[in-house]
Amino acid sequence: MITAPIPHDEAERLADLRALRLLDTPPEERFDRLVELASAVFQVPISYVALVDSDRQWFKAKCGLVADQTGRDVSFCGHAILQDQPLVVPDASADERFRDNPLVVDEPGVRFYAGCPLRGPSGFKVGTFCIADTQPRELDDAELRRFRQFGEIAEHELQMADLIEVQHELLRTKSELSLTQHRLQNELSEADRYVQSLLPARLDGAIRTDWCFISSSELGGDLLGYNWLDDKRLAFYVLDVSGHGVGASLHSVTVYTVLRRQTLPNVQFDEPSQVLEALNQAFPMDEHSEKFFTLWYGVYDTTTRTLRYASGGHPPAIVVDPNSGRSVQLSVASFMVGAIPDVTYETDTYEMPPGARIYLFSDGVFDIGRDDFTLDSLANMLLEFSTGSGPRLSQVREQIQQLQGSAEFGDDFSMLEIEFP
Repeated sequence: MITAPIPHDEAERLADLRALRLLDTPPEERFDRLVELASAVFQVPISYVALVDSDRQWFKAKCGLVADQTGRDVSFCGHAILQDQPLVVPDASADERFRDNPLVVDEPGVRFYAGCPLRGPSGFKVGTFCIADTQPRELDDAELRRFRQFGEIAEHELQMADLIEVQHELLRTKSELSLTQHRLQNELSEADRYVQSLLPARLDGAIRTDWCFISSSELGGDLLGYNWLDDKRLAFYVLDVSGHGVGASLHSVTVYTVLRRQTLPNVQFDEPSQVLEALNQAFPMDEHSEKFFTLWYGVYDTTTRTLRYASGGHPPAIVVDPNSGRSVQLSVASFMVGAIPDVTYETDTYEMPPGARIYLFSDGVFDIGRDDFTLDSLANMLLEFSTGSGPRLSQVREQIQQLQGSAEFGDDFSMLEIEFP
């Protein structure tokens, strides 16, 4: 085994790593979804985001691994951060750097490894985005290109530059226009009222709807809506643009308008996968201030009780059946919309039971800083309120506020309920 040498800029690299403030923090859905999706896309059992500390590699997110960290001296990632391009090891057992490495000869028995170096805010390589397999394999040119794209998304999530950039943009705008803080707040409030005005009227016929939409302290990137495609089919959706502030809000309004008015050319809006693919082509992040978004889009046919749906990196919708006392999570493994060109999305189907309700929501509903509150916890909460009286979404909101210990939400709280006959 050959231990990776220490980089010449180690002190600056570690300072950049500390600036992220991510070491030993709880899991985050944005990273967990990324490694789970990579494992599915590349068909490998292991995928992870690692931060390379002074004497260890620590996993911010992992799929297929048990340990939270390993020694830096045995890490493959210690080698990966020494180069600018991804490190690909087709067969670790045949590579003199790794053939007697404990991670190769013992659990998890790594044979194939690919690690993409990730840079911190100041440009130093602080970690890696990795996939691994217990069988030797290669990456062809297309797979390597896609792997680099995964690395770019992971690096973007590490740096979380969006929120900082939006704040700076607001401050520059304030300075240029000589606005007072009071006037700026009035304009943001006006923008928030405009976003609220776009939300659809609640349905109160055979199909009934309710929604709860609460912006966080800044303008957010969430929106929800529904519209009849014809007299038999109802389309409904929730979207969540990356970041907060004016930029995220404007982007969400633009995408929402496209969905509501069905202005994508040559697109069948009753075909969810086709809608997501067209949006992915229309809103590439490199042309929209590095903004991407997640989206859950479904179309319900009242004649067949069939729901057809697709997801672009969004949390699953939850179907609650009060009659059977069961809930189902509807999700399709997919990538965020606008993040990577030429992504293919899939449409799945579900037959809606009589009297069932479906809930669409953004991650601000369940990502409240508590490890013990998960999607399953939310599903159980929705099931608990399914047979009670009173406005269910208000009860859900109040209970989540109690769980997080605050009436203020750190992210937008967006939730849509649709009740079927």
